[in-house]
Amino acid sequence: MRPARRAVAATLLPLVAALSAGCGIRPTGVLDGGDAPSGLTKGMRLYFVSQTGRLEAVSRPDIPAYTATEPASIIKLLGAGPTESERASGLTTLLYRGNYEATVKGKSVTVRATDEYLDATDVGDRNLAGQLVCSMARAQAVGDTTGTTRTDDIRVTVSSLNGRMGIFVCSDFLK
Repeated sequence: MRPARRAVAATLLPLVAALSAGCGIRPTGVLDGGDAPSGLTKGMRLYFVSQTGRLEAVSRPDIPAYTATEPASIIKLLGAGPTESERASGLTTLLYRGNYEATVKGKSVTVRATDEYLDATDVGDRNLAGQLVCSMARAQAVGDTTGTTRTDDIRVTVSSLNGRMGIFVCSDFLK
């Protein structure tokens, strides 16, 4: 029996030593963890148009979202446009033109361009609508004190002088 024990010990001892030594895995340098977690944060977020024609969200951490849930405030912030550094990175607003009115009823927002015609097939008009829809929906979702409303729970109707452009959720513009 003793020779059998010795054979087992002789086999297991190098295996245990290898396992306790870290299995040959060498230490690595700092690794990129990838994108930050996504989800609804508590700060204000506005949407502007990039040079490639895509909507991009920018944070306004100095403006608590709950203080700017009023649609007129969102329109004013969008009309003011991106900050100087955001403009330098290629962002712009399309709300420099026209006048807009907005109302909120529950989880629905209605935005009307009161002095222009919007065309759902025009890329610029769609991006303008996307800025309004995503910024309004975001503010309403964050302003919900229960914390249960997601941005896409908010339906935004956009219309202009030529009628209703459509009823949208933010993800309609982020594809």
